[in-house]
This record gives sequence, structure tokens and C-alpha cells, in this order.
Amino acid sequence: MHTIKLQLDDNLYEDITQSGIDIKEKFKEFLTDFIDDGYPAISTQEATKRVSKAINNYENNKGEYLTNEEYKSHMNKHIEKLKVKYADN
Repeated sequence: MHTIKLQLDDNLYEDITQSGIDIKEKFKEFLTDFIDDGYPAISTQEATKRVSKAINNYENNKGEYLTNEEYKSHMNKHIEKLKVKYADN
């Protein structure tokens, strides 16, 4: 384990602690976000384009869609993989 020293202005520290925020946990979450999840980042413009295309495909019945049970099974497998991947974080 490594130690990171963080310096905060007194006023900021007081505001954070008075709000009930767990600084150590929030900082851990912040650092975890730096880990590459394997998915490339995309712009808001690209995301909007993909969502519009998906909606258009759905409206025109141009896609293959999972049943509710297939979706649940797929998501449960995906969640288990993520739990294993991030178990040490």
C-alpha cells in the first residue's frame, strides 16, 4: 500500500467534513476513475449520434433485441466480470 499526502485549504476541509463526506472514500473513488476500463472515450457529439442511430433502428425494426430474461442473464454475467476485475480496488 502507498500513501498519498493531500493538502487542502482549511475552509475547504471544514466544508467537506461538515457536509459528512468521507474524504478517504471519495478520493479512492476519484483515483479509481483513472483506471482504464478498456472502453475508449467518445465525445458528446459521437454519443448523441450513436443514440440517435439506435433510436432510428428501433423505430424501424432494424435491430435484434434481447428478451427480458436474456438481458438479465447478460447483465448478471457482465456485473460478475466487473466484480472480479475490480475486487482489489
